[in-house]
Amino acid sequence: MNSERIKILEQFIADDPADAFNHYALALELLKVNRQEAEKKLDFLLQNFPDYLPAYYQAALLKADLSFEDQALKIIEQGIKVAMTQCNNKTVNELRSLMNTNLDE
Repeated sequence: MNSERIKILEQFIADDPADAFNHYALALELLKVNRQEAEKKLDFLLQNFPDYLPAYYQAALLKADLSFEDQALKIIEQGIKVAMTQCNNKTVNELRSLMNTNLDE
């Protein structure tokens, strides 16, 4: 566990709680050591920073891994909508691929 990196990211969040990237980076670090906390952080991101596209893929992937396929599908669908409004075809394709690969099995 890289607790030092987690502490640094937590300080970044304390210094600038409006920076979505810091929350996202912390969620990715937490995925390595505490999936429940990572899930909470990703849920927080989706609720508080709904335009932050990278969170949708990671949140959906984690929900699918935790066997919450219905929640994962809703996250993917919402992420596709957001990505389409941002004209981000790459993210639309990545989310569709995730839906087809992980949720259809």
